[in-house]
Amino acid sequence: MQVFKLYFKVIQACQGALIVYLVVFLSIAVFTSRFYVSPAETDFTQAKSKIAIIDRDGGSRHAKGLANFLAKNNTVVKLPDDSEKMQDALFFRSVEYIAIIPKGFTSNFEAGGGNLLETVIVPDSTSARYVDMQINKYLGAMRLAQKHSGLSYDKMQQLVMESLDADIQVKMTGRVYNSKTDGFIQYFNFIAYAMLAVSTLGISTIMMVFNHPDLKKRNLCAPLKQRSINIQLALGSIIYAAACWLFMVICSIIIYGRSILSSGMLPVLSLNALAFTIVSTAIGLLVGILIKSYNVQAAIANILSLGMSFMCGVFVPQNFLSSTVLQFSKILPAYWYVRANSIIGSPNSKEYFDTLVLSIIIQLGFAVAIFIATLFISKHKRIKAQ
Repeated sequence: MQVFKLYFKVIQACQGALIVYLVVFLSIAVFTSRFYVSPAETDFTQAKSKIAIIDRDGGSRHAKGLANFLAKNNTVVKLPDDSEKMQDALFFRSVEYIAIIPKGFTSNFEAGGGNLLETVIVPDSTSARYVDMQINKYLGAMRLAQKHSGLSYDKMQQLVMESLDADIQVKMTGRVYNSKTDGFIQYFNFIAYAMLAVSTLGISTIMMVFNHPDLKKRNLCAPLKQRSINIQLALGSIIYAAACWLFMVICSIIIYGRSILSSGMLPVLSLNALAFTIVSTAIGLLVGILIKSYNVQAAIANILSLGMSFMCGVFVPQNFLSSTVLQFSKILPAYWYVRANSIIGSPNSKEYFDTLVLSIIIQLGFAVAIFIATLFISKHKRIKAQ
């Protein structure tokens, strides 16, 4: 088992760089997943804008009704009917919207007239649009009641206010956010970054050492068969990758303790991480076959780990990525790894089992394809050398 022993001596020689990546991984994982705050607010809270109401109609009934409705749904700031002070209030953002009820507002409204209000707003203000919608909703409801009900004003006002204040029951059919389980998902998402880095550096270093022309020629002259060398290299890569995977899974238990064990998610998350570990091992073998420079190796390790992490949803959630980026990232294995983790965090989804199995199978498909490409390139180089 000389080759097997040499394998881990080489790994030990480059342990400094591997430890750096693992420390970075654990630091990011702890600070972003352990203290992860999920958007736990699942109910709707109506936004209130700061508005001022200038009533020039002398407190007529429709003017008073509109003012009461706006005051109920917004924060009313008292302002004098002075154009300079109104402009100052808008400039200093004391208010965002000024509704001026002109003289004759009630008579004009009851006659079915248009252009009922004057408004002064902060330019390009979204809150102004929102208040406009409130006014249109109230006036539309009052006009409809006035036209068809035949009731007194007080009765119409009561019915309109009741209809506009009606609550809508909302049933949450999507996932329910949970800070603990979302933290688990964040942690295992970051495993993609760490696994790509340590696999690319560690396994490719071994392959570069054994593919060095002088050492390769000496091995060909040795009494040890090439098949035995390859088997020992494969065994070493399997143990190395499994050790990295096991280390990261154990770290998740250390960080989260009983909460992750009792959640029932650890076995499935670990299985998905194992599938991606196989992919990362295949990538490490391919990189080790293709490159000869250690400087290039470090650059490729950073490009692969950081590039896939940013494009596939490890560092930036997939919900925040553009459709173009997501479409491209589907050709990368990390996308399917993160997607599987996301579905694990939503166990009540109807697509849970199918999507999870499909994502893991696609990852293994990537691994098989990369292994085949590695064998083909290795054979081609061996034939060329002869």
